[in-house]
Amino acid sequence: MIKLTVFLCIGLLSAPAWAINKCTGADGKVAFQDAPCAGKGEKLDVRPASGHSTPAAAGEAQARVNKLKWDNAMAEAIRTHKPLVDMTVAQLQEAMGPATKVNADNYNGTQREQVIYERAQETWFVYTRNGMVESIQHRPGTSIGSTPTRTAGSCPSPHDIRNAITSASSVTLSDAERVERWKSIRTMQACVT
Repeated sequence: MIKLTVFLCIGLLSAPAWAINKCTGADGKVAFQDAPCAGKGEKLDVRPASGHSTPAAAGEAQARVNKLKWDNAMAEAIRTHKPLVDMTVAQLQEAMGPATKVNADNYNGTQREQVIYERAQETWFVYTRNGMVESIQHRPGTSIGSTPTRTAGSCPSPHDIRNAITSASSVTLSDAERVERWKSIRTMQACVT
């Protein structure tokens, strides 16, 4: 039994490394492959995992997995034009486009907004706090009160533009958020003229 254990330990310590080639294509994309690179690249030695991990390494690996999941969820939300909790206001605007209406308040330094998106067959109510999406309400097949539902090609009203300008003038916005909101306002104004 002792001989077998010693033999297995020596075998694990002398486990071969596999050569993997990290290749960079003409378009700048990186690919990993077994075969040598045709152009620019480097050879990487990969050893099998020892089976031992520290809690810090496991935590880092889980954080990377969580970030990848979040990035994928964000890309899907933007692609499908849907809001997502924890989006920034700029990401929300990228996903949803210009809002139908924005109700904003600033109380004790906390900037809160109710951002309303009316679509042909649905209404989204997105609630933000200090530039981050905090909660979402979705009402399929409805529009707000007697307000007619906007079609995809219609322009915002002067009241909507004034609300957007008020929202963009908030002192609690970061410079990046302010720039994104003013871009949206210019788009709204261009639609009206």
